[in-house]
Amino acid sequence: MKVESSASSAEFTTGLAILLVAQTLSAYMGAYIEDTYTAYGASWTENLFYSHFLALPLFLPLWDTLSGQWARLANTPALDLQEFKPYAGAAGLSVTDTLVAQALSGAEAVPRGVLFLFLNACAQLACISGVNLLSAKSSAVTVTIVLNIRKLVSFILSTIIFGHELSPMMMLGSALVFGSGALYGWETSWRLPNERKKQQRALGTSNGNLSKKDK
Repeated sequence: MKVESSASSAEFTTGLAILLVAQTLSAYMGAYIEDTYTAYGASWTENLFYSHFLALPLFLPLWDTLSGQWARLANTPALDLQEFKPYAGAAGLSVTDTLVAQALSGAEAVPRGVLFLFLNACAQLACISGVNLLSAKSSAVTVTIVLNIRKLVSFILSTIIFGHELSPMMMLGSALVFGSGALYGWETSWRLPNERKKQQRALGTSNGNLSKKDK
């Protein structure tokens, strides 16, 4: 599969600028959330709810577009799941079971586009829940680095799945991202903790020597 792009250098530069602004705002939001959790407690479920609930009115200007897209998804043909039944049997799930049969029949009754949209929403829910949980347990820098690596992994997987080729510059960028993430993980998970342990041991030894001199 070969995809050619006719984008000009100006469009490419605009795309990079948008990506840079998005990354900057994402980093600022991570630091803001970290400060909020420090001041009021790390309630990631509350943050997950309000960040989505309060953003719903922002979609009102796009109501016509969203309703048109929903109508197109609702008019897609139903998904034929007959070919998936042998895989269910191989996994130890009998298609004659009530729950499995109801799940298959229910999926076959839903338009394909709506079903894919539902599955995508479930995947997005799992992803954003994990991000909010990570932000409550780790620092903003850790969350940003993990998200960048996750985006890079998704990009590489999509490149491989759809048969594209990684250019040398893409490989260099991937190596820099993975190398930076590995260096940060080594720094925060191994080197700094070991230095703290050595300092604590040295402090304990010096305190012991002082107590012996006092005696």
